[in-house]
Amino acid sequence: MNRFTLLLTSFLLALGLAAQDDVKDQVVQAMRTGNSKELAAHFIANIDLTVKETADVYSKAQAEQIVRKFFNDNPPIDLVIEHSGVSKVGDKYYIGILRTRTGYFRVTFFLKKAEVGFQVKQLRIESSKNDF
Repeated sequence: MNRFTLLLTSFLLALGLAAQDDVKDQVVQAMRTGNSKELAAHFIANIDLTVKETADVYSKAQAEQIVRKFFNDNPPIDLVIEHSGVSKVGDKYYIGILRTRTGYFRVTFFLKKAEVGFQVKQLRIESSKNDF
């Protein structure tokens, strides 16, 4: 009986991690292609958003418009995730470099477990100090 419980627990944990990775991959792909609508589909209802010097808590619709303008002004070429980890409150975070036609930007986003799976609770797109 203990083996079954251990096996079931391991399976459920693996399923949860796979779902988290799926959302991370979808967020990364949306940013690589500049698809603000697909990206916003993963936002919580009120997201903590920073885009360059603009920072506040926005509704999903407002955040999608801000990100769309950013992508229009800075068409993405690629996004490379350089670091990931888990915050003190258990949220998974990812840090990467977004390469655009106008320059490089540091991207950080946090995934939080919600009722409908994992969602982006915070997204930061900031000017990068490095031009790789």
